[in-house]
Amino acid sequence: MGLFDMSGGGNMGYASVKNTMNFTNEDLLEKLSGITVSFGKPEMGDIKGTQAVMYRNVGEKYDVFVRINKKDVIMGKLAAGGASGMKSAMGMGLDMFLGHKDEETSIADRAVDELLEIVKKLESGEAVTESQQVSVVSNSGGNETALFMKQKAISIKPKFDVFDENETVVYHVEGDVTRLNFSIQKSGNEVLKLKKKMIAVMPEYTILQGGSEIGKIKKKLKLTRPELTGTVNGKELKIVGDLLGFDFDIQIGGTTIGHVDTARTVWSDCYRIRTLDASKQDLVVALAIICDNVADQQNDNN
Repeated sequence: MGLFDMSGGGNMGYASVKNTMNFTNEDLLEKLSGITVSFGKPEMGDIKGTQAVMYRNVGEKYDVFVRINKKDVIMGKLAAGGASGMKSAMGMGLDMFLGHKDEETSIADRAVDELLEIVKKLESGEAVTESQQVSVVSNSGGNETALFMKQKAISIKPKFDVFDENETVVYHVEGDVTRLNFSIQKSGNEVLKLKKKMIAVMPEYTILQGGSEIGKIKKKLKLTRPELTGTVNGKELKIVGDLLGFDFDIQIGGTTIGHVDTARTVWSDCYRIRTLDASKQDLVVALAIICDNVADQQNDNN
């Protein structure tokens, strides 16, 4: 994706889709009003006199909009109360260049991506009643969970913990002296094991469960932003978003199973690991640890 490509996705905070169905703003409002999303309900509004469908107060700082712009459907975040979409997009670019993103920006950017996937389906003629985000959580009994991990966990020491908002330890991670093998333990029992193998300059990670390999992840050769590719349980793994800025989604087989970002908590230098389906929490934690290690190595190399 080029520097000025605004087609969207990947937690950019702005997106566009060709309006092949010739929707009007009124059409969008009617269709979106019947679709459940994780961030609110739509209403008709305007951005400095330009009509737009609005989702108000997505987080504390932002509104999210979608509207027709010539032959495209565009959507994005803007400051609650009314900055222009392009001004918000410029702010998004500044976030990317500075290499950081606050919690409220991350929430709004994910809402834009959630909306983008819905609009893509509508433009392809699909019937939609709820977003994928809502579907995954509802199908798992509404068991979305959030855990926290100190930044650069693997590089600091071969033993560390992942804990909940009450600072209760949920996972204990223990590595050997080489920092190439890590045991992920819950309630004193190993649930997953990570093995890191150095292949030239590109590390490769294997995830083991009960001694059997369930996943393999490898870093792609990139001069700037690192990318990970691999499979988990026979399905394609994607890390969507900003890995170095630690604001990304974890997707397996095209379904988002978790989000990782930097949380505003009482603890400093802390990542939040959110799992949409509690049954996949072990796996999301393991992938977050791998991403932390890859991002840390990339930052050191830069």
